[in-house]
Amino acid sequence: MGRPHTHQRPRKVAHANAQQTFVAGNVGNTGWFLQRGLGSRIAFRELSGLDQVSVLAMLDFVDLLLLRRGIAQDDCSLAFRRIDGNRKSKVVYFLPLQTSFSLARQAGFLPLDFLAAYEMPNAMASSEPDLCLQAMLALTNDAQQLLNDQQIAARDAVIVGLSAGSYPATYLANRIGARLCSVASADRVDLLIWESPAARTIRRRASQKGYAVSHYTTTLDGSHPAQNLRGLAPHSLFIVGRRDPFIPTGRMNGLLAALEAHAPRSHVVKLAAGHVKTMMMSGRHQRGLSGVTARSPAWRLMDLGGWRSALAEPAVPRPPALTGLRAGSGGN
Repeated sequence: MGRPHTHQRPRKVAHANAQQTFVAGNVGNTGWFLQRGLGSRIAFRELSGLDQVSVLAMLDFVDLLLLRRGIAQDDCSLAFRRIDGNRKSKVVYFLPLQTSFSLARQAGFLPLDFLAAYEMPNAMASSEPDLCLQAMLALTNDAQQLLNDQQIAARDAVIVGLSAGSYPATYLANRIGARLCSVASADRVDLLIWESPAARTIRRRASQKGYAVSHYTTTLDGSHPAQNLRGLAPHSLFIVGRRDPFIPTGRMNGLLAALEAHAPRSHVVKLAAGHVKTMMMSGRHQRGLSGVTARSPAWRLMDLGGWRSALAEPAVPRPPALTGLRAGSGGN
């Protein structure tokens, strides 16, 4: 199954044609652990309490392996993948960066029946500041159009963002007035890129191109999660990990302060967990949201030929041109 390619205007960008690598599915023992050791949520629940604690403790080690692996070689691709689910659902997922739908589903990040789930473009964390914004806008424009096409009112929609996926999720939910479930987020993307150990490769590449944090600050101003909270529907949910090595403490505290100031009717859950563990443990809190439906067992048997790919062109200064294709041999 090939991944979508991006059609965009020519750019002088380093690594523009490099082969993509995906951290979560390509870190050797880490990928095997997530896919095999935690692949079945039912099997995990059947473990004894002590074994469950041991498995969850190992997730902190997974965080360290993922941090060590770094970022994909191509951080300038705007290509993203949209997986269509149940048309009757009102839930939209934005997945973590470099995490496939298959892996996210096996790890339990997506416990809800959903309308669509988006795999992030690599440019969501790019060494080119303008591509970070273009990638985010391409996703939100596509998701908003999908909600409109399905005639889903904003007050009924639930937008779920996991890790880097919380960036487009927060922006979209605020723009349309939907309820948000944000997991493992930060307050500002510019400072996150410049401070998080997970983004050290991006910082090095950006610096080699002559960019500084000020370029990200100027380009991304107005799009940060902390700047997009006032329009959220009441009872939005924010789940953070107090031991998350991907999110610097200042960025988590900045988000909490912004919530208190601009979205006091939101709920906050603080977990004694790292990055991957926070996303896994968020499942039960997602299921606790009102008006949502847990994923049925039949969904786990969906035909992979039904996956949908979307090709995004730059979203600035005009909305992106999107072309929907079916990936695999089973789609039409």
